[in-house]
Amino acid sequence: MSSIIKRPGYSDRFERDQKRFALAFPDAVQFLQSDEMNEVQSMLQDQQRRVSEYILQDGRRVSGADPVVAEIEGDETKVSVRLPASAIYIAGHVHDVQESIFVLDVAGDVSIGVRVSETLENHISDVTLRGQISGTEAFMEPGAARVRMVVSWGHSADLVEAPVIPVYSMRNGAILTNESNIDYSEIYNAISNYSRESNGSFVNSGCMVAGVGLNGDGDQQFTISEGVAYVNGRRIPRAQNMRFNVPEEPNLRSVSAEPHAWTAATGGTQTFTLSKSPIAVVSEVTIVKRVTETVTHGAFSGVTDALLHSSVESIVSVKQGGTTYTSPGSWLLSQGQIDWSPAGAEPSPGSTYQVDYRYYENVMPTAVTRESITVVGAVNPSNILVDYTYKLPRIDVVAMDMSGAVLYLKGVAAISRPQPPVVPSTQLELARINNKWGIAPDVVQSAVRNVPYSEITNMREALLDIYDLIAQERLKSDVSSREVAAKRGVFVDPFLDDDLRDQGIAQTAASFGGFLRLPVAGRVHEFPALTSVQTLAFTDEVVISQLRETGEMKINPYQTFTPMPGRASLEPSIDIWTDKQTVWPSAETATFDPPDRGANGNNNTITSVSLESRIELIRSTNVAAEFVRTRNVNFRLEGFIEAETITSVLFDGVVAVTSGLTSANADGVITGVFTIPANIRQGTKVVAFVGSVGTRARSTYVASGTITVEEYRIATALNGTIEELPRPVTQVTQVINQTTVVNNTINNINQVQNIARGWSEDTGGGGSSSDKDPLAQTFMLTEGRCVTAIRLKCKTKGLSSNSVAVQIRTVEVGLPTSEVLAEAFVPGTALVAGGFFTARFTTPLYLEPGRAYAFVVLTDDANHSLAVAGLGKIDQNNAIVSEQPFVVGVLLSSSNAQTWTVHNDIDLVFQLIGCLFSPAERTVAIGAFTATKMSDIIVSAGVEYPESQASIEITMTRPNGEIITASPEQRIRLDTYIQNETIQVAAKLRGTAKLTPFLFPGVQIIEGEIAATADYVTRSVTADDAERVTVTFDAFLPSGSTVAVSIGVPGSYVAASVLAATPLGDGLVEQTYQRTPYAPLDARTKITLTGTPAARPELSKLRMITTEI
Repeated sequence: MSSIIKRPGYSDRFERDQKRFALAFPDAVQFLQSDEMNEVQSMLQDQQRRVSEYILQDGRRVSGADPVVAEIEGDETKVSVRLPASAIYIAGHVHDVQESIFVLDVAGDVSIGVRVSETLENHISDVTLRGQISGTEAFMEPGAARVRMVVSWGHSADLVEAPVIPVYSMRNGAILTNESNIDYSEIYNAISNYSRESNGSFVNSGCMVAGVGLNGDGDQQFTISEGVAYVNGRRIPRAQNMRFNVPEEPNLRSVSAEPHAWTAATGGTQTFTLSKSPIAVVSEVTIVKRVTETVTHGAFSGVTDALLHSSVESIVSVKQGGTTYTSPGSWLLSQGQIDWSPAGAEPSPGSTYQVDYRYYENVMPTAVTRESITVVGAVNPSNILVDYTYKLPRIDVVAMDMSGAVLYLKGVAAISRPQPPVVPSTQLELARINNKWGIAPDVVQSAVRNVPYSEITNMREALLDIYDLIAQERLKSDVSSREVAAKRGVFVDPFLDDDLRDQGIAQTAASFGGFLRLPVAGRVHEFPALTSVQTLAFTDEVVISQLRETGEMKINPYQTFTPMPGRASLEPSIDIWTDKQTVWPSAETATFDPPDRGANGNNNTITSVSLESRIELIRSTNVAAEFVRTRNVNFRLEGFIEAETITSVLFDGVVAVTSGLTSANADGVITGVFTIPANIRQGTKVVAFVGSVGTRARSTYVASGTITVEEYRIATALNGTIEELPRPVTQVTQVINQTTVVNNTINNINQVQNIARGWSEDTGGGGSSSDKDPLAQTFMLTEGRCVTAIRLKCKTKGLSSNSVAVQIRTVEVGLPTSEVLAEAFVPGTALVAGGFFTARFTTPLYLEPGRAYAFVVLTDDANHSLAVAGLGKIDQNNAIVSEQPFVVGVLLSSSNAQTWTVHNDIDLVFQLIGCLFSPAERTVAIGAFTATKMSDIIVSAGVEYPESQASIEITMTRPNGEIITASPEQRIRLDTYIQNETIQVAAKLRGTAKLTPFLFPGVQIIEGEIAATADYVTRSVTADDAERVTVTFDAFLPSGSTVAVSIGVPGSYVAASVLAATPLGDGLVEQTYQRTPYAPLDARTKITLTGTPAARPELSKLRMITTEI
């Protein structure tokens, strides 16, 4: 702390690093010194400031109203900002700031805050500072001066040299947040951590997004209402509505030669509605015209005569006077010319004749709207062909980051069912924008919102009412709990699953999610060549540097000589599986159905599918697997002593069989394979490794499985067959052996989450990898960065056999936690006394801005030491270190990593190495696969997006050059089959110079083949004395798809015709079929669907009734 008193002529001995906390006056006569009085004040101010800044920071508003932003009439480029009188905390004092009004530009970012002006008032400028008591020696004698501080409002655009202490941030004429400068408050950080971990990001009130429409520049306008949001634990209050503009940037797709029938009169005008809209650009329209042309015959017989228009569609007639020449007897049409080579009659050479013919001509439409074009001049009857591009549907997201800034995130455009962008956990999704292009979009308020307890109470009461209504309905419809076939004359199937169909009859239609559809068969394509995490290419960049050096500190200062635990990495470390055999294709087809038809709208991603069929299944039930399945797991151990071997591997406390073991090399690395023992209950298990000289390491293995018990007509079978798994993804491996899907999308991955270095004798926890005398240095970044390494200086080297571990951990209440985000091992052989060494992480780690982290250094060597810089010491350049070397963090030491000693006056010599990515876009070749007959595509890829500027697109390039683009979790429906083509798969990684997306191994492409036809059979219902059978369902039948209904019994079905059809809107029609008279005693309905990739039929709400009248 710098004294506000100390200046020329006014001394003050106080210095915080001297650790003097009080003045002690002896019991003796001595003179009182003026600098002692100044020192007492500075001591008290420093104590007050250090306590205050645990809660408050410079620029923090203690009291006062929110600023008010108002438009200036007649000037849209300026706004008026009224800053009310407020109390602002600065440097241990709360200052009263008077009201002020500024006129600022609307465009751009402006920091609004306060400036402090400091003056010294003495007895000359203020005579009242002289002695006031007459008759004393001090009367009218100079007294102590006063330090005067005046605080006034200011902003970053006023061109004043004095720095502005920020209080508010304004962007484009709107105040972003009413709270600032809380990053360094331990109280606020603790509250933020609690809020983030317990509630995540959510909107507490307001923050509603509304679409205003297009402005004069063609940009979409949006507004966000005032309110309070919590973003990643940070409270973001907004006192005013905010308006912002987003330029329309649609993705385009071309359509070539789309045909339309010309029905207007020849040469007239007709408007056509194109199949794809909104229309972006119409390239050309090819129409057919008709003309009668006089042609001069060539100089000899059999010559070819050219026509004025070479693009001839057809010739109507060829005449000369009253003679009509016919084809092919007299002439042929060849490349737009009249070929007289046939032996028939022809005009005399040099004479003229008339040709009436139709020809193609490219024209431009006279008018173009969003959905239609107007064309003039075609002949009737004919077809026109339209070449145009249209704007693909796209779902974007309006989000808010931790600073209160509004972000507009673009989604992935697609022909159908576009996917919204992935919103990083450091941001809050406010709304989804369904772009309509050219008109106001549909805005869906998708933010997670706080639910007050009053609403929860109302929900509880409503739920109890629903339970009561359900109970009453069950009393009224007791027969509903029995078999459907037992209900006389009535059958219904909501198509939720396969339970209500006749499972004793082989059939192929897929019933799930409330719809009956054509089944989709899946084939999985994997790419084993992609084995490592992919990022943008980068070079090292020093992000933080503290290179002043005055001495050294041992890494193991308390000399705990227990061998430092090694690091254990498992591959795979997570196993989520389902064992299942099923006859019906519904579960498999559901894999390809986009989740937006579901109730919750979650975007799950399929990782793998394998198929199997069996007939005469009665019922299947899913139960949780009791035991972890036995399989081989690869492991890699680091930090062991050279030539050390593994003596035991314990999986959940049970000895595991190992194979392929190696001895530790010079860097302390051991590799091998162990087999999971049988009869281990599923869950999160500790895997412990013990070395021959006492080094220990452990990791965790997560196993979660489901077994499907299938009941057949003859017997009940418990199917637990396990296939060999493909090569897993590092960190997260999710594999499915039959027909179940799991989520493989990864957001903000803890990059070493499968590395657990703690140890206890029961292998169940209790210990920690950090219980070995660590040193720690805290730090904080002002912007989000990807970090790849820590560079430290080794001052003294111990034994080469003892390695050094460097970890990055989270920090709570100023102290490192046990949560390890990244870890690197540096073998002792790489250490050089007096030289720098680099601890490099396997994969770059993203660190959030404004959040405290610490890197922790561990070793079990008694002599390894690191260079440090101490306050008040002389550095390597023979200069005195007069202030804390690294002001953003502190050095800490501990003997058990639980109780830490803070060294406020010492910092390590270190450099934090970040990534400088260039170029900002990279294409990663994933591999190729052969599409057998593909109508549907599922892209499964593990990705991490640190911030919204990072993104990944998966591209699939066909041999004809067409590129199919998808997000890492997108499902695509094609309009046509892609057959026997080799598809090249690549990933486009996009980021910035400081951010990269992460693509993890294990990318899968699931190829779906939709069946051209499928059938469905109901259960039998009683038809005693029935005269007619009526079947009703809701049908969505695009052009090119059909549904056929037959009523009867197996072997004697009779086709039923449509009795009635009622449009329900959006292409949905309620269709009723009837067979009358009806003679058999039982009745079944057989439904046959046909369709194509472009025309997919869907049925819902099936009802069948047998009646006497």
